Amino acid sequence: MKTRTLLLLAVGCGLIILVAGSIKLFLIADDKAPVHLAVGQSGKAGDMTVAVQSVHRTAGETLVEVRLVGADDIDGALSFTYNTGAKPLPPQGPPAGQGNRCAATSVTAPTVCVLAFETERVPGVLGYRRAGETLRWDITG
Repeated sequence: MKTRTLLLLAVGCGLIILVAGSIKLFLIADDKAPVHLAVGQSGKAGDMTVAVQSVHRTAGETLVEVRLVGADDIDGALSFTYNTGAKPLPPQGPPAGQGNRCAATSVTAPTVCVLAFETERVPGVLGYRRAGETLRWDITG
């Protein structure tokens, strides 16, 4: 190929990249930052209404009491993660005597259960994902 042809191809590729970047910038210009709820507040993800009722600390664990209602699902209360900055932590079962283990949910009867996260760091974000939507709560202490 001639030098002139290569230069024209390079300029053409640059223009395509410039146009694609402009389109992407236009598409994300209206994106809003996700809303973080506070402990005590509830939100809706898909057909499930979820509330974080309280947060307690024990030696090496953060215990989070949640309330869920809105769908008959055997795994409805298992979509939580706790992020303290490193990697999202999955919930563990609560220690004996600290509350019910989270699992099934119901359309009519609220499910109140306790999530246990093995972490030394308390400040973090609790997330619940369902039907392509995510709820987030700021956990401060």
